[in-house]
Amino acid sequence: MTAWDFDHPPRGTCRNGCPLHGRCHCGCGRSTKFSVQTDEQGRHKGMPHVFSAGHHMRLFHPRAGAYRRSGVDVERVRPLIYWLRDRHGSMRAVAESLGMRESTLRGYAYKQRLKRVPPEAALRISRAVTSRLNPQTWNDWE
Repeated sequence: MTAWDFDHPPRGTCRNGCPLHGRCHCGCGRSTKFSVQTDEQGRHKGMPHVFSAGHHMRLFHPRAGAYRRSGVDVERVRPLIYWLRDRHGSMRAVAESLGMRESTLRGYAYKQRLKRVPPEAALRISRAVTSRLNPQTWNDWE
């Protein structure tokens, strides 16, 4: 399922008349819990939730891109990150040299669902690699 085919929002509670009323909308057919209170997110007391716990993620293809639609393909950046890691000894050292958070850099390197890296980050990573490859700057690193 790629599009939302129901007349109610995907977050919140299901409406009467829905063909899956009281059942999980991911397609598994499990019964859902009932909302215990009304809130501003679209839940109404006494109405069934749209999804069973954790099942809303099943609507998206497991290989769907995460985060960005624009930017640099992560497969072009990962080898550069690994190369820097091998030279610096750890991801923490690479992150410090790039002035980035370690968790962000690890996400670029290891998250399989990630498809794109922000252009600024990709440029920073590629500049770090090219400066290591430029013989004129070798003395700066040794």
